[in-house]
Amino acid sequence: MLRIFFTYVLPMLLPTIMFFIWSAWIRRKIAAQHASNEESVEAFKIQTPWFRLILGGLGLMVLGLLLSVMLSPKNPPDSIYQAPRIQNGQVVPGRYAPK
Repeated sequence: MLRIFFTYVLPMLLPTIMFFIWSAWIRRKIAAQHASNEESVEAFKIQTPWFRLILGGLGLMVLGLLLSVMLSPKNPPDSIYQAPRIQNGQVVPGRYAPK
């Protein structure tokens, strides 16, 4: 479950979370500069870069998938997966074995 979170969920949500933190910071900065002018804060809300956020999330997801493939243990292409099994009362973990 943790691997799924770091591989799929976090790369999609991280750019959005970073944007909302940044936008709250900018909104406070604009409000402090223009305390009487509410139009500048409303104009900022309209210019939300949703397309860039989605592209950033997809890019991070692809990067996470590529890193998980490159950093995983290498197995020969002709190897066979042996499922976990109980042998002599102990669990033998699954592994890849040569043909």
